[in-house]
Amino acid sequence: MTEKSDAQPATIWRRMQTIDPRWIYALLLAFIIVPLLAPDLPFPVVPSQQSIDFYDTVENTAKNSPNKLVIVNSMWASGTRGEQQWQSQAIFRHLMARHLKFATLTFDTQNATLTKQVVARLAKEYGYVYGRDYVDFGYRPYQAYTQTAKALTDNIPKAIKKDATGQPIESFPVMQGVHNTNDVGLIILITPVGDLGLWVGLVQGVYHTPMLYAPTSVMAPDSYPYLDSGQLSGLLTGIKGAGDYEYLLTKNGIPNAKSFGTRATGSLSLIYLLLIILIVIGNIGYHKERSVERAAAK
Repeated sequence: MTEKSDAQPATIWRRMQTIDPRWIYALLLAFIIVPLLAPDLPFPVVPSQQSIDFYDTVENTAKNSPNKLVIVNSMWASGTRGEQQWQSQAIFRHLMARHLKFATLTFDTQNATLTKQVVARLAKEYGYVYGRDYVDFGYRPYQAYTQTAKALTDNIPKAIKKDATGQPIESFPVMQGVHNTNDVGLIILITPVGDLGLWVGLVQGVYHTPMLYAPTSVMAPDSYPYLDSGQLSGLLTGIKGAGDYEYLLTKNGIPNAKSFGTRATGSLSLIYLLLIILIVIGNIGYHKERSVERAAAK
């Protein structure tokens, strides 16, 4: 009678440690899909300090250097579009909402089209006019990455020469008074490439131009030393950073900011919750089973 009584609880505790993977995958799928299909569900968003610093840096640029150019270097392509399209959309929305003039630059052939699509869509919404409010520096071969970045600190018109349409860069009103990075109020990198050190060493350090970084999630840890040193003013980490930024834009009165980043953040929150629950269930089952086994051994 005692053996049967002890064996039954032990089986229950063992099952808690060996949940059928099909149930886990089913729950995981549900937790991912529900926030994506129901964007109005009230999932809490707690922005990281790095995301807040990113937002505040753009705000400070609009306040203290409203007439200076912002250079946005985008390197993302279809492989990281799931994260960085939404980072880009939130960043360009913020720049336009604060009436900052900007220039886009890329060394990736796909991005030359992808970023243009994001900017063109938002430009219609905010009434931004090409040449007056923003300009596209166009695509540059990756082999010229280092030389181009360095040349920006000395003479931007000479380094770029023509925009994406082939027009002289100095012919656009948005470029009037812009000679080198001393005339640039902010540099933003949206990239999955480990190029942060290059920009910090060759560009940011010359005139100490504020710099922001929006990498994929796996690249974000590489930026922490630059954050600690103050060479980097803010960080958006992958899709979580995009969700943080959309939340901050919405909170501060910028309409239409909520997008896929917000929904994806809800999915991430539920996934983390599921992981915590499964870990707790597994640990309870393990310790309870050990207790039963020790009691049976006495």
